[in-house]
Amino acid sequence: MFAACKKEIGITLTSVSGYRSYSTQTNIYKKKLSKVKTKEKADEYVARPGASEHQLALAMDVGQKDSKAGLTGSFGKTKGGKWLAKNCYRFGFILRYQEGWEDITGYEYEPWHVRYVGKENALKIQEQDIPFETWMLYQREAALLEFVGY
Repeated sequence: MFAACKKEIGITLTSVSGYRSYSTQTNIYKKKLSKVKTKEKADEYVARPGASEHQLALAMDVGQKDSKAGLTGSFGKTKGGKWLAKNCYRFGFILRYQEGWEDITGYEYEPWHVRYVGKENALKIQEQDIPFETWMLYQREAALLEFVGY
């Protein structure tokens, strides 16, 4: 994915954070909690230890080399962030926490956070333009209907 971005638009994407241990996630959560003061607010930005997609080794935070945006909403406005949103599905990833989906995902907009779901699933999610939670509900419903013979 990073090589394709570099080749197609000349932007170097970087992995800022991939797999995280329970201990690392605990430290990240505690840091956010000390900054925002309430668990409710911290939960909007950081998964609690044991609940992070990073701990599943399926998620990655992506940045753009030489960009001051970092892991902020501004990353979504960079060339690399725009490319990532439009193209990550080609490599089996989805942009996990999109703007406007906060009530469904439970997290604030994170244009840098991608999750691996496989190319076939990523394509379907991209085409439907739906949050992962909604897609999972559809999958569960389809499996239940198949199970009961409909």
